[in-house]
Amino acid sequence: MSDVLVLIYCIIFISENIEGNPLRYASHELDSKYFLEPLVTEDFPTVIGQAPKIPHIIHQTYKNEFIPNKYIPFIKSFVKYNANWTYMFWTDASARKFISDRYPDFLPVWDNYAEPINRADALRYFVLYEYGGVYADLDFECLRPLDRVTMKYTAVFPLEPFEHAVFRLRIPFCVNNAIMMAQPKHSFLRHIVYTISSFRPIKGTLDVAGPIFVTTQYMLYNNFSVGEFYKVAEDHQGSSPYHYKGRLHETDPRAVYVPNTHYFMNTLAENWFSKSYWHYRRVCSNLDPTSGTLERKACNEFKAREDRSEHDHFRFTYTRHHWFFTHNTLNFLPDVTRYTNIQKIVPNLVSYT
Repeated sequence: MSDVLVLIYCIIFISENIEGNPLRYASHELDSKYFLEPLVTEDFPTVIGQAPKIPHIIHQTYKNEFIPNKYIPFIKSFVKYNANWTYMFWTDASARKFISDRYPDFLPVWDNYAEPINRADALRYFVLYEYGGVYADLDFECLRPLDRVTMKYTAVFPLEPFEHAVFRLRIPFCVNNAIMMAQPKHSFLRHIVYTISSFRPIKGTLDVAGPIFVTTQYMLYNNFSVGEFYKVAEDHQGSSPYHYKGRLHETDPRAVYVPNTHYFMNTLAENWFSKSYWHYRRVCSNLDPTSGTLERKACNEFKAREDRSEHDHFRFTYTRHHWFFTHNTLNFLPDVTRYTNIQKIVPNLVSYT
């Protein structure tokens, strides 16, 4: 058998036996040719014996104090696993007061956003810049204490699942804004809050202040040159995704650490992804197994997701996203049979006054 045929056979074997093949654990050089991130075999990177770099504050927001009951277990999960943390809750009213008090120059932009989701997106950046801590959408469930993830890095911005980025958006990665964490006054957040105004006129929710906006700012902040969006890091170490992340070392106080999606964004948005599920299966089954294309890498990630057991899939996961798309909730008046005041859910919460 020729060397070429042997190589092709090995590649096919890898793509069909993702979980069992030791090359996924042993060789970043080979792994990065056919996948978008390594398999996670250890817990989130941390350091022991020092003060946290990210404050132990949880930030969540809703339009008012009356929370749909479906979110109650998720809110309680953050309180349960992070009992010694401060829980800050934000409403539309307290958010506007905060912007008016602390960032009055931004208030005209705030008031003129076309959609409420634009304000909800913008708020999280200003809150993290001002206070630091962890921001999480209400449809996130906390599975473990978060203390460990606050120790080593000054800013942690997880990615959307790669299937979302590649199949839905046609890009190699997308920085999410549904869960983020940083120390106060981090330079990346400073960059965001001082550039966000210029994006208000743009059409498209994702582009104005959402995930595409954050991804764009991540590239600008890290001085990506033309083509580096698709570049694979040459000196990859650890469990973070393979894509190029700029010139700052991950532990530089100015750096933005991008973790493996396993830790925080380990589920797909089934309410839209399921509609295309069989289409993507067909796309993946028809791709040339020897291809090194972005689609092939995403298909390999998709197959790996399908093949993992429940235990392996969530082994080191800290948060689970249930993808309820909270910004699409209809604007019902408070109904005591379906809504609960946040004060009853988290009696010791802190609100901005």
